[in-house]
Amino acid sequence: MGQQQSKDELLHQQVVYGNVEGIKALSREGAGLEWTDREGKTPLIVACMFSELFNVAKTLIELGANVNAYRPGRHAGTPLHHAAKKGLEETVNLLLSHGANALVMNDDCQTALDVARAKGHSRVVRVIESHICLFSGWLREFYGPGFLEVLAPQWVSRKVWVVILPCGSRKPTKPFKLELAIYSSLQDAQPRTTIALWKANMDEAKFEDPDPAVIILDNSTISRGRRRRRCYTSREARCKPRALRRKYDDC
Repeated sequence: MGQQQSKDELLHQQVVYGNVEGIKALSREGAGLEWTDREGKTPLIVACMFSELFNVAKTLIELGANVNAYRPGRHAGTPLHHAAKKGLEETVNLLLSHGANALVMNDDCQTALDVARAKGHSRVVRVIESHICLFSGWLREFYGPGFLEVLAPQWVSRKVWVVILPCGSRKPTKPFKLELAIYSSLQDAQPRTTIALWKANMDEAKFEDPDPAVIILDNSTISRGRRRRRCYTSREARCKPRALRRKYDDC
C-alpha cells in the first residue's frame, strides 16, 4: 500500500515538473491520478493552474483524470474553477469539451463563470457562457424614464450583448433557474445588468407574427417611483433561427 501511495505522489510531482512521459510511464505502472497534496489539489487541478502545463492537463484527461474533482476550501473548487481564475482560455475549452460541469459551485458559492467574471477574464467568460447558454446575441436596447415615452417619439438606443444562462445551485437535484445577463460590450467580463427570469413575468411570444416579441416584466430590482421602460430588438441573435425582438419593462 505504501509503495502504491509513493507512485501516486511521484506522479503528482511529475505534473509540477511538466514531465508528460514520466506521467504516462507511472500511469502504466498503476499510479493513481487522483492523489491530493496537502492543499487538496489533484494532479489535474495543479495542471489547470498554469498555462505551460496545458499538455500535462490534456495528458491527464486522456489517461482518465476526473475533470470534476473537487477541492474544498476558500478560493478552490473544480479544475474548471482554477483554470477560470487564472484566465486560461485554452484549458477552460479543454475541460468543457471533456465534460467539466460549469454549474458546480465551490465553497465560496461561486461557479467557474462567477470566478472568471470577478477576475475580469472576459475571454473565459465568453467561452463558458457560449458552452452553457440557452440564448446569446446582440440586441438593440431602447431605453428612457417612463415620462419620456409621452414626450419623445423615439427612445435613445444602444447595442448590447445579451445571454440567457442557467444558474448554479448547491443542490444538484434542484431544477436550474435562468438569468438574463446584459453586457455593454464583448470586452466586459461583468454584466451591466442581470435579471432573475424565475422572478420575472413573461408574455408568451406570438410566433405567427412576422416579427415576434417576448415581453419580460421584472418587478424585483427597481421601485415603482423609478419606473423605466426598455426594449430589446435584434436580427443578430445566435440561438434563434428567425428574427427576434425582445422587450421588457423594469418596474
